[in-house]
Amino acid sequence: MKKTTVTDICLAMNEIAPVQYAESWDNPGLLLGDTQAQVKKIMIALDLMPEVAKQAIDQKVDMIITHHPYYFNLPKTLVITDIKMYFMYELIKNNIAVYAAHTNLDAAQGGVNDVLAAKLGLDKVETVARPECPEQGLARIGFLTKPLALKTFAGKVKKALEADGVAYTDGGQDCYKVAVVGGSGADFMEAVLEAGADTLVTGDVKYHVAQKALNLGLNLIDGGHQFTERPVLDQLEDVIKGWAKDSKREIEIVRAEEEVILQHI
Repeated sequence: MKKTTVTDICLAMNEIAPVQYAESWDNPGLLLGDTQAQVKKIMIALDLMPEVAKQAIDQKVDMIITHHPYYFNLPKTLVITDIKMYFMYELIKNNIAVYAAHTNLDAAQGGVNDVLAAKLGLDKVETVARPECPEQGLARIGFLTKPLALKTFAGKVKKALEADGVAYTDGGQDCYKVAVVGGSGADFMEAVLEAGADTLVTGDVKYHVAQKALNLGLNLIDGGHQFTERPVLDQLEDVIKGWAKDSKREIEIVRAEEEVILQHI
């Protein structure tokens, strides 16, 4: 079996989710760690919350791969003033590398939005182009097998994502040509409308955004930021395991146990 380093994992992740697909404000890639350190055990998580860091330390992993970056903007000092900085020190002391694949994983083929489209049963899925990254758009658009009433489809979204609740805004039409943007994708409303969507499934929908959707005549379903992105973790785990097997590397993959951050009563 080959020895695997942090650099090897970074190169593999860049094949899975090329960093150049990321939005300009994002902070993907290797965020912490020794590039030459050996990797035998990887933990996969959506977020590097304190409980995830503690699990990684307790389980003696060598590297954590998350969707959301630990820091979008690096702090000006490394003084321990909050729990995030405390755990950064703990991760360093335990020689645990941290890698994030965020909007680049959203956009990548087989990434967040392809997995979400498949999870919701969309067919004939295409990428919605974006001017700032013409080689790989972020939103996906496809068709349901038949038109469904909005409330019916919203219920299917809730079930498919195993969400504790969804919110929706009725644009005045059935759901058939559906666009998806995992996480926070309300900024894509005009783009998916131009692509012919009658419905957008995303997360983090605010009141005035819902008003705008009504005025545009677009159905809007908020499946929750965490719930719309969580399905990609299964895919990411399978792809990394496949890469390790094909390249004759012995790597253990473990999944973090993550709390639902925004819960509904």
